Amino acid sequence: MIRTFSSPLQRLAYAGSAVLALALTGCGGGQAESAEGQGSGSANLPLVKDGVLTSCANFSTPPNIFAEADGTPVGAEVDIAKSMAEEMGLETAFPEYAFAGLIPALQAKQCDVIMSTLYIKPEREEIADFVPYLLSGSGVSVSKENPAGVTGFDDTLCGVRAAAITGATGAGLLEEKSAECESAGMEPVEISLLDRSADALQQVVAGQADAFVDTYELMKYYEKQSDGDFQVVGDPVGQVQIGAATLKENAELHEALEDAFGTIVENGRYAEILKEWGFEAQDIANAE
Repeated sequence: MIRTFSSPLQRLAYAGSAVLALALTGCGGGQAESAEGQGSGSANLPLVKDGVLTSCANFSTPPNIFAEADGTPVGAEVDIAKSMAEEMGLETAFPEYAFAGLIPALQAKQCDVIMSTLYIKPEREEIADFVPYLLSGSGVSVSKENPAGVTGFDDTLCGVRAAAITGATGAGLLEEKSAECESAGMEPVEISLLDRSADALQQVVAGQADAFVDTYELMKYYEKQSDGDFQVVGDPVGQVQIGAATLKENAELHEALEDAFGTIVENGRYAEILKEWGFEAQDIANAE
């Protein structure tokens, strides 16, 4: 049966139950792709597919980007991507990859852009150009029982088992924290690197991990959807920007995306999307 959702809140409720079910069962899904819009295309842009803005995606970070029951990509970043593509006269497609495979897929020209909770970091800026469109940060979540007594991104992580997504910022933060722990004479963090947030949740549920570190909005989302089974501890760590990544050789597309984002900010569509998804705090256009 295909489920349809009339609002972002209904979509989030379904995604929450689906992700938690994955965590409990250990089962995963396949790839999903979507093409929508009535754009006429842009003959002047070098694209993987004429008339389509193809964005490499990973669907494990609700409410930023995830998939409905029928595989349709949804989320705040999906809506931002679609709105920008519409301004460019393009349709959209979102082929799915493991998070660690997003940049390699872009480099292999399997997509035009990455719009999938990709933090703008110096090492990534050596590879790609970015159009910033959201603010974010990292957070720590634990089980209701919290047997290790983790209180946030602090020294309580020393010596505990913590999960993170391969290639994501949370993994790097844990590696840095682990080194700090050892320098202070404490036990290092035992880090588990996984491809999907559902796998990380499963480890926490099964008691195989004491904490999960990823984007703060993702952590708060899981907390809200879990009815108390998961909780966010401590404050968000390190405000960062999320951006649309394009290959440096594709300056034309970068400029077109930059212009399109400016347009949806000016015409109010960006603010509408943030309000629809409860992302007002992630507003990069009006950040101080």
